[in-house]
Amino acid sequence: MGLLQVMGEEGHVEATAEGEGVYVDLRGVRRLPTDAAFRAALSRVARLYLKSHYGQDVPVVVDVNGELLVHREELARKARDVAGQVVMEGRRIELAPMPADDRRVVHMALADVPGVRTSSVGREPNRRVVVEPATE
Repeated sequence: MGLLQVMGEEGHVEATAEGEGVYVDLRGVRRLPTDAAFRAALSRVARLYLKSHYGQDVPVVVDVNGELLVHREELARKARDVAGQVVMEGRRIELAPMPADDRRVVHMALADVPGVRTSSVGREPNRRVVVEPATE
């Protein structure tokens, strides 16, 4: 019996390599929560399963119907917009506080953007990304 069947769901699982880990998308599901806490719990279960059955401890990111992927793409687009503003105005911009996974998306989205650099400031839960002009 598969994970979705155990949870009383229909649908299918799509898994792909993502960096050093695995991205798992639960597609076609209707009743599962999509919040970060639920996805984190499923990620933990999947990681423990892989470790116990295959001896490999790899990061697992769980998504539900691609919602996390859409969120990441939107966040990266907004980060690039902010980077353009930073370059045009020549001033730093502090983004709103966000979770570590979202900060990572912003840092990665802007890593190769010329003219800007990023850093994280503050303490959880108010940690935020700062985008500022790169100094050569």
